[in-house]
Amino acid sequence: MFKSTEQGISLSIYRITFGLLMCFSLVRFMYKGWVEACYITPELHFTFQYFHWIKPFESATAMYFVIITALIAAFCVAIGFAYRFFILLFLLLFTYLELISQSWYLNHYYFVAIVAFLLCCMPADRLFSVRSFLKKDVQQPISTLFTTVLKLQISIVYFFAGLAKINSDWLFNAMPLNIWLKAKIGIPIIGDWLAYSETAYLFSYTGMLYDLTIPFLLWNKRTRPFAFVAVIGFHIMTALLFKIGMFPWIMIVGSLIFITDEEWQRIFHFLKIEPQQTNKILPKVTVTKPKKWLIGLFVIHFIIQVILPHRYLFYKIAHNENQLWTERHYRFAWNVMLIEKAGNAVFKVKDNQSGRIRTEYPSTHLNAIQEKQMSFQVDMIWQYAQFLKKKYEAQGITDISIYVENWIAFNGRPSQLFLPKDLDILTVSEDGIYDKIVELKKPF
Repeated sequence: MFKSTEQGISLSIYRITFGLLMCFSLVRFMYKGWVEACYITPELHFTFQYFHWIKPFESATAMYFVIITALIAAFCVAIGFAYRFFILLFLLLFTYLELISQSWYLNHYYFVAIVAFLLCCMPADRLFSVRSFLKKDVQQPISTLFTTVLKLQISIVYFFAGLAKINSDWLFNAMPLNIWLKAKIGIPIIGDWLAYSETAYLFSYTGMLYDLTIPFLLWNKRTRPFAFVAVIGFHIMTALLFKIGMFPWIMIVGSLIFITDEEWQRIFHFLKIEPQQTNKILPKVTVTKPKKWLIGLFVIHFIIQVILPHRYLFYKIAHNENQLWTERHYRFAWNVMLIEKAGNAVFKVKDNQSGRIRTEYPSTHLNAIQEKQMSFQVDMIWQYAQFLKKKYEAQGITDISIYVENWIAFNGRPSQLFLPKDLDILTVSEDGIYDKIVELKKPF
């Protein structure tokens, strides 16, 4: 398997576009002032389970240094300068930035980290790079394994996102699109159409079918041109309708990897562009075959990629748990645009020695994004309770209990209690608090 070879045009073009897109993303992040909002000003930083030990630097200069270094690394990846070093550096820095702020988690941040990891294992600088201009001997055929791995990863993102949409809220109630689209009726031309529930159902089923089928259409040579147009149209539409950051552009760039070297040659010819590097392949050079350990690493990677999105099934089968409500194992699972939650949380801190009860409003210590995300994510509620515990311990009050009154509106349902009012959060573990979530009232 993977004995066939290619010049590396597709892989190299993907490296260039991925690197440049990451440059733009990081510049945009700084321009919008998110460095301060995300890493500098918050009093508390929500972190992922098992990674609470990873913290942002207290100095703004240090955090800007990290982001600017990641920006430089992404640019060097794009131009193919010291590629192996800089793609690894980008992976480490970007993963660090993702892990230190759970409240800013997005699926495409996770996807970027995965792609960077995979590119670390690939000779993506064989063409159109500083290295290839300086060293002709690197312009040799490579195994199709590398582009296949990237294609498979992108296919997993799409297909699992489609599978996740096969749920009652999405199919039978067109939720949460029924809420989101009606909030966009002011958009010119199509705004009036968005007010109809039928439009939400059309978007729901179209989105599900798109995710489930687009990988196969991109893989197929005959349907690829139409699929690529569909990718561009679909993601531009989602970018216009929803605030989902860089995700649409990352997926559009990702679809480029499905274009074969032969098809790129035709595109170059049509555009009357003749990249000299693609004609300098050394005909007698031996193809560098992927090492067995590398193939094994890819196999392990995809086993993990298949298992991670389906961890919730144990709780669904054993306890009939609704993952969209509890969000247990919801992250890192390609659950895209499945829920709309609005919550409100007020904490009560009881001094068990004096019996005095104090009310704590999260807005006192959290910014708007943190407060919103914490209000309906139970692991963040648990983390906030631990933060309050340390705050009171610093004041000499060590024997306390912490309760929360937490109401959540979920996918158009009336607000309901999320955690029992009499639950002392300090008595449960980070995993155990999921089991305390009040059962979802299903009827609308």
